[in-house]
Amino acid sequence: MTIRAGLTKGVRRSDALLTGALLTVSLVQVLWIQPIGSLWLTNSTWIGPAFAVVSVVPLAWRRARPVAAAVVGSSLWWVPTDAFLFLGYVCAVLLFFSLGRWATSLRRGCLACAWAITTGTFGWLAIEHAENRLIHLVLDIDVQQRAAELRIPGAETLLGILGFWLIVLVPYAVGRFMVTKDREAEQRIAAEREAARREAVEEERARIVRELHDVVGHEVTLMSIQSEAAAQALALAPDRAAGPIAAVRETAHKASRELRAILDLLGDEELAVAPDGRGLAELTDRAARLGVANSLLVTGEPWVDAPRHWLAVNRIVQECLTNAGKHAPGEKVDITLEWRDEGVRVRVGNLSVAEPRVGLGHGIPGMTERARVLGGTLDAAHVDGRFEVTAWLPAAGKEQR
Repeated sequence: MTIRAGLTKGVRRSDALLTGALLTVSLVQVLWIQPIGSLWLTNSTWIGPAFAVVSVVPLAWRRARPVAAAVVGSSLWWVPTDAFLFLGYVCAVLLFFSLGRWATSLRRGCLACAWAITTGTFGWLAIEHAENRLIHLVLDIDVQQRAAELRIPGAETLLGILGFWLIVLVPYAVGRFMVTKDREAEQRIAAEREAARREAVEEERARIVRELHDVVGHEVTLMSIQSEAAAQALALAPDRAAGPIAAVRETAHKASRELRAILDLLGDEELAVAPDGRGLAELTDRAARLGVANSLLVTGEPWVDAPRHWLAVNRIVQECLTNAGKHAPGEKVDITLEWRDEGVRVRVGNLSVAEPRVGLGHGIPGMTERARVLGGTLDAAHVDGRFEVTAWLPAAGKEQR
């Protein structure tokens, strides 16, 4: 890496342009408008350009090397001058705000502030006592005589020193405050991300539970129905038990396949039930063969490419058939699908032998959640001896009805 590349590493274009503009204005001031000279030296017109360069140029590194920029930028403040840079205070504010904002070490930042305060305070006092020629105070053998000639700084000088301290400390404190706020914001964002991750995990767990409930609950209910039929056949007519036993075996195999499919594909939001009309027809046919009588009526034009809606329809119907087999064995289940451009309505009803406990278990909450995910609604109620489930699943971009 070349020296030039090392010096310019991390320097932003905006900082370089700002530095160039401020340096140009400052050089115009010290060369033509108001030259700056030293109170200690005569014919010191060179001190003005030097002051301008040393005070302004470090701004280019105020983000890349904030500590070094602050130290260098304040390195000539101890020199008493007969005038000030017009933009000197602006440069100081920018340097020490940047020191607080981007310095990675608090200790080094505080040391840079202490250095600047020390050099600046000495400069103000030097201006106050310029007539006493402090440079000779150091070199003169008669130190006591020179010390006696010194005057206590006046109120104007003390106010100037206080104002100078504020110019250093306030921007630095503002920069540190912004760093603190940034850290708090980062911690808050991290906490929100962690909460979102945990929520996603909980939602995924709930989805897995729902899928397992839908598959296992349906198939186990059908196996229970056929097992009772097989037991009765074995007791009364053993030759007629082969059919129910075969149905139990078929249902067990299907449940096993669906469980494997859920475990393999659930992460990609794929499910074992075919998300189309064929899956629904197979579902109702199998339920009828296994003892849950039902009728399926489809009106309107079914959507061809709507796997999420078909999947929700299939799972809702599956859950309703499962509940009917549990709570109203032998009763017919009426299933109606109404397809519209704005959405699909699902109605499932059957004669209820016992009052269902709406809201308990995972069945109805699972169906409600499926409808909610698609922006729809689901109602389940026991009316006039019938238990009815009505779901409305709006098309994508459509409002609820």
